[in-house]
Amino acid sequence: MTARPLEDRVGIFQGRLVPSANGQLQCSPGPRWREEFTTAGALGLAHIELLAERVPDPSNPIWTPEGRDAIRAAAADAGLTLVSLCTEEPLAVPISDGGRAEHLATRLAGVASELGLGVVVIPMADASDRADLPWEAAGRSIRALAERLHHVGTDLVLELSLSAADSLRFLGVVGSPHVGLCYDVGNATAAGFDPPTEIPSLGPYVWHVHAKDKDDQGANVRFGTGRVDFPGAFHALSDLGYAGPVTIEATRGDDPVATAAEHRAFLIALEHADRSDQ
Repeated sequence: MTARPLEDRVGIFQGRLVPSANGQLQCSPGPRWREEFTTAGALGLAHIELLAERVPDPSNPIWTPEGRDAIRAAAADAGLTLVSLCTEEPLAVPISDGGRAEHLATRLAGVASELGLGVVVIPMADASDRADLPWEAAGRSIRALAERLHHVGTDLVLELSLSAADSLRFLGVVGSPHVGLCYDVGNATAAGFDPPTEIPSLGPYVWHVHAKDKDDQGANVRFGTGRVDFPGAFHALSDLGYAGPVTIEATRGDDPVATAAEHRAFLIALEHADRSDQ
């Protein structure tokens, strides 16, 4: 079976199509979320990766049945699929804290089930950085969360700023067939790793991809102007047979909509160039 073309798999992280409400890059669109869905559909993006903030915001529509109904309707109207959610709560509270994973699982299971999400992403950084956590305790917590999500048909993916070898070691500690990796080409490059080399080593554990570019100082920049080897990384993903979502998690630039359109076109051109070289 031929994999879906990249143009049918490229989406964007929630909050990146509207100006930041607080000056931060990672920021919910707030009351403009419907507008963002409409804009994403008009740009030809395939999905929006939903965001659950570090500190739960009760006004976020993911947390109520009525809000989830509205999200499904907005996605359908815009021609978008609902495939993923990134929860940033573990950035504020360690995932290994007693009962934390169970509490998060209880809240996320209903969200994932009602929205039909295939993936929940957990960035393992800040309060949940692996360097500061006991791996066994973190592994138990992640395993418990993954089992709960698996019951509603959702996989758990971890975004790790580790080498391929250490990432595989950590997955071994977690010990769950329902836990994979979210590979972020920008963060991996900024951490000193080479995506074209790392991706083949991670093999079938790459279940989700984030796309961003980074400069020498680690700042987010427009695609193609930073250090990320996009052609090499996406060729490696193609060789791996990766056919899942690619979520743009990049700078907004001066004009968020124009920047997103540019980034989508950049990624699609990579695939076309790769095919022409074969």
